[in-house]
Parts: sequence; C-alpha cells; structure tokens
Amino acid sequence: MKRIIFILLLSIIVISVKAQTNGESKIAFATTIGTGLPMMSTPSSTPFAWQVLGYYNLTERWSVGVGTGLSFYQKMLVPVYGDVRFQIGRERKFTPYAECAAGYSFAPSGNANGGFFMNPSIGIQYPLKNKMKLQLAIGYELQELARLKKHSDSYFLKEFEEQLSHHSISFKVGLKF
Repeated sequence: MKRIIFILLLSIIVISVKAQTNGESKIAFATTIGTGLPMMSTPSSTPFAWQVLGYYNLTERWSVGVGTGLSFYQKMLVPVYGDVRFQIGRERKFTPYAECAAGYSFAPSGNANGGFFMNPSIGIQYPLKNKMKLQLAIGYELQELARLKKHSDSYFLKEFEEQLSHHSISFKVGLKF
C-alpha cells in the first residue's frame, strides 16, 4: 500500500512539473480537513478526515483527479480515490462547485479491513492571494469497513468480523492551489 501511495504522489509531482514547463498549468492541488454528523445511531462514530488531492483541468469547468489522506472512525483508514469536479458557472468572487469522490479505503491496523468510500459534495470557493482558493463544502460520506471483535466470558472466547457502514453529512474546509 505504501508503494501505491508513493507512486501516486510521484506521478502527480512529475505531471505537475511537466505541465508547468509548458506555460499555463493544467494541474491543481487541494488539501482539506473535515468532519461529519453521523446519520444513523449505529455505529455513531464522528469521523475526522484529512485529504490531499491532485487535479488535472480538462476544461475551464471540468477537472478530474486522484486523492488520498487519513480518515478516523473506530479505526484509522487510508482512502485512495478518484475525484470528478465541476465548477458551476464562471469564475467570480464566490464560485460554486460540485464534486464526487469514490474509491477504496485501506486499514493499516491488523484487526480491520477497509472498504468502499464515496463522498459527493457541493461547495463554494473564494479566491485568496497567489491563485490560492479557500474551499468550503458540505456533502454525504459513505465509508464501509470491517473490524475484528472479541468477546469473552468465563466459558468462551469468541471472535467475529463486524461489518460497519458509516453514513454521515460531511463538512470540509481547505485550500486549492
């Protein structure tokens, strides 16, 4: 898994350097932090997420990218996903956008397995200095995972795999550059 993340980040850097030598850059990067409100009572773990994304601008409004980061539920997960982004309308002071990320999360812990990850969202971006943009987004997040549970009493020791599916309203803030 470390190799996949390393190759992914190295590819983004190489593409970025090549794109910047051709004049106008078609590559953009973003980083966000976020949390969420659980939508179901079981399991009701409040997530915390940090994400790093690399985008390739297809047109003025459409871009595609890849991302990774860290997500904390009951266990720490490392999502690797693809992202599609659409800028709604022309560039202005507050520019709305819609995006959808989907992929798979890996669990570095030995007693957990990752699972499917999806995060569609809508947001606004506000221009800052040096082509940086502040982003605020709200969306829906689905994260599936499995973990090993143990239960013991005076007669038995039981181990079983528990399948979890987290559904939450996500809130993210970040920078695009």
